[in-house]
Amino acid sequence: MADPPPSSAAISAAFPAPPPFYKSFTPENLARLSELQQGNPSLTTEDLPPDLRNLLPPSPPPPGHQYRAFDVTHANPVPPSADAIPKDPPDPHRLLQTTRQLLVAFLSLTHSLATDPDTWAPKWDEMKALFSEAHAIVNEYRPHQARETLIHMMEEQMEKCKLETKACKEACEKVEKVLEEVENADTMVQPQLGVQKGERSKAKQHQDSNTVNEKRVWDVIEEEVGSFG
Repeated sequence: MADPPPSSAAISAAFPAPPPFYKSFTPENLARLSELQQGNPSLTTEDLPPDLRNLLPPSPPPPGHQYRAFDVTHANPVPPSADAIPKDPPDPHRLLQTTRQLLVAFLSLTHSLATDPDTWAPKWDEMKALFSEAHAIVNEYRPHQARETLIHMMEEQMEKCKLETKACKEACEKVEKVLEEVENADTMVQPQLGVQKGERSKAKQHQDSNTVNEKRVWDVIEEEVGSFG
């Protein structure tokens, strides 16, 4: 069935109207599609009624399928196999040579348009072939670019791990230094408390020892880390 001719309002609009199949995306249709998919998860557009076929995305075109865009026919490229992907980057002289050939072809095209416009078609076809060749050469750099990007990311990750390991070692050294100073402070306090052994009870001596040790610990922490006030 042919589509109805566009109205004059649609032609004169500043922006084109949305495609008509947007009207199919209603809550009722979505609920119906969900029920059908529960019974058959591998549902395709051919298995649906006409009013629900727009709710499923179309299948991708097969390799080599031709389509038109901007009044130009294109072919869906065939994905290369793993063996066809080059392991080394292409020769940079190829890209430079193709670029120079493009400049020469462009100058030749402008000369043809200025002197004999009827002979522009062969020059234009030559430029299109050169552009396709340059595009293919640039695509050969993709695997090499992906490898270099991955190497750069891994090097950054290793450098980050080294900095974190260095920070942990420095923190461990500070903790060991604090514990060593606390231990030395405890050995210095014990003789002072032993002089007053006969004057105070054992509980009082233990309390005084803990108070002095805690004060010493906080002094060392404040010295190493900074004041908390």
